[in-house]
Amino acid sequence: MHPITVRAMKFAVPDPGEYDPVYLAGSAAISYTHTAFGLFVALCEPFFVKSLRRVVDGIKDDKLREDVDRFARQEAQHYQRHADFNKTVLAQGYPGIEQRMETLRREFDDWLDRRTDRFRVGYMEGFESYTTQFALQMIDSGLYDHRRTHPSFGELFKWHLLEEIEHRNVAFDVYQHLYGDYLYRARMCWFAQSHMVRFMNDCARIMSDFDIKRHGERCRIRRRPRVVMSINRARMRAQSMLPGYTPHAYRLPPSIGELSALFTQRAESVR
Repeated sequence: MHPITVRAMKFAVPDPGEYDPVYLAGSAAISYTHTAFGLFVALCEPFFVKSLRRVVDGIKDDKLREDVDRFARQEAQHYQRHADFNKTVLAQGYPGIEQRMETLRREFDDWLDRRTDRFRVGYMEGFESYTTQFALQMIDSGLYDHRRTHPSFGELFKWHLLEEIEHRNVAFDVYQHLYGDYLYRARMCWFAQSHMVRFMNDCARIMSDFDIKRHGERCRIRRRPRVVMSINRARMRAQSMLPGYTPHAYRLPPSIGELSALFTQRAESVR
C-alpha cells in the first residue's frame, strides 16, 4: 500500500435538527475551532488542488509527481466530506457565517487569477506545515474518542488529520523542488497561518455568540482555553518557520500506522 493512501470514506452526517455545536469532548473552544476549520478547508483545499495542477508539469521527479497526484486526491476527498458536514452547520442559521465564507471564497479565486505559482505553493506549504503539527497533537490527545465527542465528528476529523500526516511531505517537497527560497517560505508560513487563524477566530466567535443565546453558557469560549490555543498556535507557527524545518524529520508513533490501517479497512474504496 502506498503511504499516501487515497480512501473514499462515508460518514453518518448528523441531522441539522439534532446538531449539538459542542460536539468535541464537551469543550466549546475545541468544538467551534474544529467547526471553523471544517468551513475553512472546504474552500482552501479545492484551491490547493487547482494550484497544484498549474505547476505539476514543472515537476521533473516522477515519485514527487505521483505524490502530488495522491495529495490532490486525498484533498478532494477531504473537502467533499467536510462540505457534507458543513450543510448541517450552515443549516443552524449563524448570522454572517455564509458571508464570511463568501469573502474567503473570493480571496482564493482572486489568488488563482492574480497571484503567482510561488505564492500559491508557498501558501499551501505554510498551511500544511501547521496542520501536520496540529494533526499529531490532536490524534495523540485522544479527544476524538472522548466519551463526550460525537462519533461522526470524531471520526471525520481523525480520518482527515491522519491523511494530513500521511501527505505531510508533499507541499514542502514541491516548494523545495520548484523554488527552495527559505525566506519566502517563512514569510508564507506566517501569511497562510495568520489568514487561516483569522478566519477560524471570526467564525468561532460568530457561532459561539449566537449559540450562547440559544443553548446557554456551555457554548461560551472561555478565556483560558482561548489563551492556551493562542500559545500553541504561536509555537507551531514558530516551529514551521525555523530554517531547519522539514516534515521529513517527524518520527511517527506506531499508533499512526495502526490508525492508517483501520481507516483503509473502513474505506469504501482505496487507491
